[in-house]
Amino acid sequence: MKLKSLAALVMAGVMALGLCACTSNETPENTSEPDTSEVNAEPVSITTTESWDFSTGFYPALSSANSNGTMGFTYYARNCYDTLVTREGDEIIPALAETWEISDDGLTYTFHLKEGVKFSDGADLNAEAVKTSIEAAFSNMGQSIAQFGKIGVLTESIEVVDEYTVALHLTSPYYGVLSDLAMCNPMAIVSPNAFNEDLTPKDEMMNQTMGTGPYMYAGDGDGTSYTFVRNPNYWGEEPDVDTFTVKVISDPEAAVLALRNGEVDLLAGTSRLSFAGYTELSSADGIGTTLDDSVSNSRFIGFNTQAAPFNDAAVRQAVAYAIDKETISTSVFSGLESASTYLLDSTLPYCDVETTTYSYDPERAMELLESAGWVDSDGDGVREKDGETLSVTLDYITNQGTMDDAALVIAQELGEVGFEVTLRGADNMTWFTQVFTDFDFSLHTTYGGYYDPFLTMSNMNPEMMSDPILWQVALTMENGTALIQELDSTADLDRVQEIYDEVLNFTADQAVLVPLTSAHQYAAFNSDKIASFSFGSDQLFIEIANVEVN
Repeated sequence: MKLKSLAALVMAGVMALGLCACTSNETPENTSEPDTSEVNAEPVSITTTESWDFSTGFYPALSSANSNGTMGFTYYARNCYDTLVTREGDEIIPALAETWEISDDGLTYTFHLKEGVKFSDGADLNAEAVKTSIEAAFSNMGQSIAQFGKIGVLTESIEVVDEYTVALHLTSPYYGVLSDLAMCNPMAIVSPNAFNEDLTPKDEMMNQTMGTGPYMYAGDGDGTSYTFVRNPNYWGEEPDVDTFTVKVISDPEAAVLALRNGEVDLLAGTSRLSFAGYTELSSADGIGTTLDDSVSNSRFIGFNTQAAPFNDAAVRQAVAYAIDKETISTSVFSGLESASTYLLDSTLPYCDVETTTYSYDPERAMELLESAGWVDSDGDGVREKDGETLSVTLDYITNQGTMDDAALVIAQELGEVGFEVTLRGADNMTWFTQVFTDFDFSLHTTYGGYYDPFLTMSNMNPEMMSDPILWQVALTMENGTALIQELDSTADLDRVQEIYDEVLNFTADQAVLVPLTSAHQYAAFNSDKIASFSFGSDQLFIEIANVEVN
């Protein structure tokens, strides 16, 4: 099966967590009901808040195309599903696959599965189940599969070698195969009982999960809350929490109030708790907070390098010098996002690359604009060149709270060096349409979590048709498209590093994508009930197994 696909964009919703009491008779309506007799009679339970409901069900391979934009369950999917492998920093480690081999030509990946593992519905984990699950993910994601890496595009066939050995055969080598397979969405391994003959999810997936993770859905959702209980078939270490409930609270301020009054006990993640809310809760009695040290994703400014004025590197560099990232870090993000020097964090695979950096220097910005021919001849504060004013539009996504403030600061700082900036905020889909058709420059982020750096780099290829802001790198760079294509088709890891060095240095030298801040995930919780919470290595997901209770 040779799969070709285009890509789309995924955006996160708002979530939060809290503790509540549940009873042990809340079990899902499984195809083959597991034995729940070992579930604690008085379970420790937590409730979460989410801006989206789970009306699209509990199949973990989701995109904006097949979920009507309702992606809420995605960020809880790791609680119910496992992947073949997982990632810790730049290291790939076993999950459902204990070991694996890669052929010398980079075209075959052979995985040896854990034995004795069962799905929550009672089905056995074996090579046939893995084959079915991966083929179903490719089929159900359709054109959107490419937004999650190249694995869905390059897989030619999946072979059952024996009962516990499965092999993926590719049409060309790809250095990011293992990282792609670590993505819970869309590469979580799902029970074969979840699929119809045509590999579409059965209707049962609207009301239950069928994975090998520590939890499973209890089937009690009413559109406002959804409860998950222990998976008695779970093969790994037992978590502290017995049950958790996702509660739909779309207003972040209401979520903070719910934590304060004890209705919920944990709010986790930057897309689930505002910077102001976190700062407020940090000094509240009975509330604990934690800030993750690792960088979850990076914010940057991307330019349309194919049209004036940003087709001139000097103008782009002027923007880089004109923006005070430290001020944005402290005044907009309350110090919870650090001023960023590099597009991709140096701890990511292949990203420990020294590149050009830009410190705040408005005088240098004005010098660059002058040298590029942009002067303020009439003294109105806006520069002109050849009868055109230096008037540009900054696009950004409005439903990411603090982005309004960040855009305003950027507009003011650019105004001080002679730009006239119009702000154009929009919701996710409208923003995407705008930057896909026509834009001057825009606030954007890398994809974060396990999607970095592989997906960010792959989507610099204009032929991926997924991210017009990232395209600008390949469009501006001589032979840029061919270079990104080579990156995604070589088995030589030394060559992979060379391409990263070349692309990241060009991007910085030419200020095609200008780093802004580095995001760190954080959480606030009821310290009377929760001792601690930590983010997993894929920081964009909420994993209840990382909750330690008092």
